[in-house]
Amino acid sequence: MKIIMADKPVWIGEACLRPMCRYVVSDWEAMYYLHNTSHTKWTMSSFNAWERRYGGQDLNGKRVCMYRHAAWGDQLMVSAIPHYLKTVYPESTVHLYCEAEVSKLWEGNPIIGGSALPLPIPFDVIRHYDYHIFYEGILENNSEPDQNNCYDDMFGMIGLNDVPDIFKRPYIVPKESDYKHIKGLTIDTKGKYMIYHVSPANKNRCYPVKQGVRFIQQFLRHYKDWGVYLLGVGAKDYPELTELTRKNDKVYNLLDKTKEFRSMIPLIERASLVVCPDSSVMHLTACFPHVPVISLWGIFAPEDRARYYPNHYALVAKDVCPHAPCRNHEFELPRASCKDALGYDEGSIYCAAISAIDPDNIMAKARDILG
Repeated sequence: MKIIMADKPVWIGEACLRPMCRYVVSDWEAMYYLHNTSHTKWTMSSFNAWERRYGGQDLNGKRVCMYRHAAWGDQLMVSAIPHYLKTVYPESTVHLYCEAEVSKLWEGNPIIGGSALPLPIPFDVIRHYDYHIFYEGILENNSEPDQNNCYDDMFGMIGLNDVPDIFKRPYIVPKESDYKHIKGLTIDTKGKYMIYHVSPANKNRCYPVKQGVRFIQQFLRHYKDWGVYLLGVGAKDYPELTELTRKNDKVYNLLDKTKEFRSMIPLIERASLVVCPDSSVMHLTACFPHVPVISLWGIFAPEDRARYYPNHYALVAKDVCPHAPCRNHEFELPRASCKDALGYDEGSIYCAAISAIDPDNIMAKARDILG
């Protein structure tokens, strides 16, 4: 983390850095500000000497500052930390700072005081906390083949190595307004339905859409009274799903229609099955242990993220690629490695390992779970 100060106001999106005010930001954010502002004089130094990292001390009566910048899935994973701390130390105060875009996920959550706080964090504010928990780079920079599960890493970083497994999962508090979001959708949530998540933020984790269509068709032939809700973004990029919806009145194409992330909470809470890649939907489903989820993996391994999710059934086909799971965090496939996979298709936009999961295997797992 860095301490930065500008000599004039700096606007980056909705965030404003006031002149002559010191802020604590991540290393990446510091470089972004410096390289994307002109005619601005900056000062910058390291925050290391000022950090008071939490290390397992009694927190009752103490204040803790947490930082995790963005990404819905990352916010869900990090939510396990304040949940555990507030359970063990109910008289503690835990504040979480994140980007405005993902702050809505924390609305109404009492473990952090009811809401997240916006970035950047003023330096003089951060000094008033007794302890700091900064998760800068802990998830997105770990590509080692012998890495631990992310929850063990996050707890271990702050000296907590004996946390019960039940706390190693996301924690979210549904609100009444979440259920109002789905009133405008022409769907029926009273009967049984499956949620199929089409497109995570990182396209490298997507399951091939044509194979997904094959699975959905098989599923509806076997479970004739069920509905299927397609979640994700980029409806125009998936004409196969538009055609599937047109031909089958049991399929509801909700791509681009769940405008608020929280609008997916009631849909997932009431679902009878979720099928998804490694995505925020997978982590959100972990908040509702009664909902089984079949997850599809290629670039990452289920042990990296979902080892402690009790409702989780993972499918992998890592033998297809000698590098799988390669744990690549970029948003472009590592094609120099991908070319070593069996049946590598240079024109494919999908990871060969996740592509090797046969729709028949997904169907077999669904039947195994549902009967």
